[in-house]
Amino acid sequence: MPRGAIVLLALLLATPSRAQVSGSAAIVSDYRFRGISLSDNRPAVQAALAYDHKDGFYAGVLASSARPDPESGNDVQVLPYLGYARRFGNGIGWDVGVSYAAFLDASGYDYPEIHVGLSSAHLSARLNFSHRYFGDDSDALYLELNGSHPLSDRVRLLGHAGWLHHDTTEQSFPGLQRQRFDLRAGLGVTVAACDLQIAWVWSDGEEVRYAFSPEVDHSTLVLSLSRSW
Repeated sequence: MPRGAIVLLALLLATPSRAQVSGSAAIVSDYRFRGISLSDNRPAVQAALAYDHKDGFYAGVLASSARPDPESGNDVQVLPYLGYARRFGNGIGWDVGVSYAAFLDASGYDYPEIHVGLSSAHLSARLNFSHRYFGDDSDALYLELNGSHPLSDRVRLLGHAGWLHHDTTEQSFPGLQRQRFDLRAGLGVTVAACDLQIAWVWSDGEEVRYAFSPEVDHSTLVLSLSRSW
């Protein structure tokens, strides 16, 4: 596990009384990240731990099974993050944060990322900046819009739209797609203290999504089942 993730776990275990720790576990039919599969179109198991302080500081770590390079077999992605969030008087929130995406075996795909974001009760926007995105020696910007709309106490609509600009060159990785859009639309249902989601995920383009990535389906249905505590 990356050193940053170990330090973060130690921080979460030493939680002061004014903070809250939560966790979750999930099974997904396909680990789709920004429209592309990081599990080679296969199911994945995920777990997360989150820390929230009442003064606005937050931190956490996500771990997921993955196959970023199918020829190398199964892998694990660990993604520690930390940030600071506050709200304006009108209920609109803002936050800034940093994360580090790390693969235990395919460490050449590791990259750091920072973000700034705005959010309301049912809508959020975030701008992400990455250096050496998935191992390419260049920077990337990712702009995303996420929303949810309750249909009842247990059912909600889910939506996502994203745009990636990858500042890569043909000399770096020939054929690597420089700009890409992705969409996600689905339903979330609370069932017996679990969250069940079904979503249609779409990504454009004909070229590869990141360095050494295999060809993937442009669209697919993704099922997920998670439990939080």
